[in-house]
Amino acid sequence: MTKRLQLAQKIYADPSKLIASDLLSNADYECERAEFLRLATQHRKQRRLRLTPDLNLVFETRFTAWLQIQEELRWLSHPTEHDIDEVLTRCNLLVPQPNQLTATLLIDGGDSPTALYWMECVAANALTAELRLSGRVLRGESQDSSAGVLATVHTLVFQPTASCGPASKIIWGDTAVQHAAPLSAMARHVLTRDLNPSSNSNCFVAPTTARIGLARTARSSTGVGPPSLAINQYPPLRVVMACKPEESGNTPKDGR
Repeated sequence: MTKRLQLAQKIYADPSKLIASDLLSNADYECERAEFLRLATQHRKQRRLRLTPDLNLVFETRFTAWLQIQEELRWLSHPTEHDIDEVLTRCNLLVPQPNQLTATLLIDGGDSPTALYWMECVAANALTAELRLSGRVLRGESQDSSAGVLATVHTLVFQPTASCGPASKIIWGDTAVQHAAPLSAMARHVLTRDLNPSSNSNCFVAPTTARIGLARTARSSTGVGPPSLAINQYPPLRVVMACKPEESGNTPKDGR
């Protein structure tokens, strides 16, 4: 295991929130950035669930939150203590607590009718997401406080609410239609281990058994509702234009 891989694994496995002493200086991070981004691409690819062509869930870990902080700080020549604290506070929302999973919901269909439909669902608190994993039901709750705002990126925290059978699947939908799709062997393995990261000896290496049968993405067991599917009427929504992401470990190019 290389020095960079050891550091990434250590960051992942620690259950605590990130603090300033966990970070590298901008100069040190720049020297190692290419390798960290490569690890992040692999890390995120294993934790990405494509629900529809417009709707994706990327499950975060302490390592992906750490990388987000480093990427944001590298654009500041001399980050102040206030800068670091602000980024830490915001990105620590991505760090899962014990027995929880945190995911970024990405609506990336541009201005297509279906993408707009899902943005309206999320803004109106009409979208639900539930993970059935290793005998547990984990229900996703939005961490966004700006209800009524159209946005393309949202943070969901999945907390256990009940027990279930052995089948592993993701269930999502709106007030009218629910959809379901089975988890791949890879997703089932890594997300189960993410619930207890300190026991995962190397989260960056997938076991051979989890690699089998991953060539095709699992399809939903039901079709995605048409964009004309009506939902309840809500107060007028405000549109927030998302900033164009920098080319980093958090872009689709790097595994999102």
